[in-house]
Amino acid sequence: MTEDTRPSALVTGASDPERVGNIGAAIARRLAHDHRVVIADVRDPSSTASDIGHDVVGLSADATDPKACADMVARAEALGPLRVVVHAVGITFPARPVEQLPLAEWDLVLRTNLTSAFSLAQAAIPALRRSGGGSIVLISSRAGRAPFASRGVTPVATKAHYAVSKAGIISLTRSLALELAADGIRVNCVAPGPVKTRVIPATAHASAAASVPLGRMAEPDEVATVVRFLCSSESSYMTGAIVDVNGAQVLY
Repeated sequence: MTEDTRPSALVTGASDPERVGNIGAAIARRLAHDHRVVIADVRDPSSTASDIGHDVVGLSADATDPKACADMVARAEALGPLRVVVHAVGITFPARPVEQLPLAEWDLVLRTNLTSAFSLAQAAIPALRRSGGGSIVLISSRAGRAPFASRGVTPVATKAHYAVSKAGIISLTRSLALELAADGIRVNCVAPGPVKTRVIPATAHASAAASVPLGRMAEPDEVATVVRFLCSSESSYMTGAIVDVNGAQVLY
C-alpha cells in the first residue's frame, strides 16, 4: 500500500450535519483532494467528515478555547506536516441599535468570531514553521468592509458586534502577514457577501440576492474555490490580501 504523504490542513467551523450549506465544509471538501484534513467544530463534525470522505477527520472542539486550538493543531500535525489553516468560525445575531446591545452578546460575538482566530493562529504558527511554511486563511465578511444598516425604520439598527469582529479579522490578517512573511507563512483573508448557508434563512434569500449586483447569493463552493487558491502555490506571492467574494455588493 502506498504511504499517504499529503500534508495536513485544519479547517475550523466546518460542520454541516443538516447539509444545508457551510463555507467551512465546502473548503474542507476542496482541500481534501491534496491534503489530509482535520475539520473542527463545536457541533459534532463526524457526519460532515464522512460525507466529504478522503479520510477526513472530524473533531468536536471549541475554537474559543486556546487549549482546544492547540489540540486541533496537534491532531492535524499528527497526520502530516501542517501546511494549511483555515478559520471559518462565525456567529451572528439580529441587528439592533448599539444602545440596546447587551454586553454579553457583544462579548460572545467578538470572542467567537475574532478572538478564536487569534487563538488558532497562535497555536498553529509553530507547527507551520516546523513544516517549512504554509498558508493561513481567515474568513471575514462584506460587513467587515462596510457595516449594514437598516433602512426606513427608526431607530436605525446594525450588527455592530458582527461588523467589528469581521473588520478585526481583516486587521489580524494584515498583522499576521507582516509578522510571518519571513517564515514563509502567507496569511490572507476572504470577505464573502451573502452565501447560501444556515446563517441566512430561506425566507431572506430573495432580499439578500436583491442586495447583490450579480442578482444572487453565492454558493459555499464559490467561496471555497477562492480559499483553495489562496492555500495553493498558485498564490505564492499573495499575503496580506483581502479578497472580496461578494458579487460587487461591497460597491453598493
